[in-house]
Amino acid sequence: MVARTRGQAKRMGAPRAEALCLNFGGALSYQSGDWAEAEQDLQRAITLYRELGSASGESLSQQRLGVLLTAMGRLDEAWEILADGVAVAERATMRSHCLTRMHASMARNRLAAKDIAAAMQCMEVGAAVAAGHGACVTCSALLLPEAVRVAIAAGDLDQAEVHVRELEALSDEYGSLAWVGMATQARGRLQVARGAPADAIEALRAAAEAYDKAAAPYELARTRQVWAHALRELGKPTDAAALEAAAEGAMNRLGAAGIEGWVVLAEQ
Repeated sequence: MVARTRGQAKRMGAPRAEALCLNFGGALSYQSGDWAEAEQDLQRAITLYRELGSASGESLSQQRLGVLLTAMGRLDEAWEILADGVAVAERATMRSHCLTRMHASMARNRLAAKDIAAAMQCMEVGAAVAAGHGACVTCSALLLPEAVRVAIAAGDLDQAEVHVRELEALSDEYGSLAWVGMATQARGRLQVARGAPADAIEALRAAAEAYDKAAAPYELARTRQVWAHALRELGKPTDAAALEAAAEGAMNRLGAAGIEGWVVLAEQ
């Protein structure tokens, strides 16, 4: 449907509609696992929005591309795009929303690079900007999962609990598969960090079911990585190895680097 709409927009000479379709199509391709197409569409969206002088569209496309490249392990390239996106967002009509999402994605990038101090700084800035524009569901969807991971990596499990409960409240309110997956995956991460792997597995099983139904293979693989860690903590290495193999296979098919599954704290 997005491809058809984009084709129609191109035939009608409607570049803003075409750029929107490229941006949205890139996001859908990322979620569904067609990462080559996602990168291509998002690069085109950035170029077209730049030609149109739409800073909001350009920044949002850069943010999505930064997340994709981070998942692919192209951390320095992703960081440069995200840093440029911050400068673009400063002149966007949706400035605060763009900046919130950008800093959340930068925190995600720095966690992948195992730079906890930088991730904390990015998260602090993102949270401050978000507080300025009030409740925004889309911003929360990007900010809160990374806030949980940053807090766990920093060893602040009480703060992580606060963010997990915020995610759970939003999940209960909106009830989408994506929100269920985010909230239960975050709960599972925190339970493993607390040394409660049995409770973690219960949450992670729910996250895996949600992401499987939502056809989100990358988030499903990330969930399985955490789940495998919990199984090892329970003394079930065979089951853990099977989950790890499934996650690794999915990551390889996607072109993912496999560096975002567990929390940084566990790797130190």
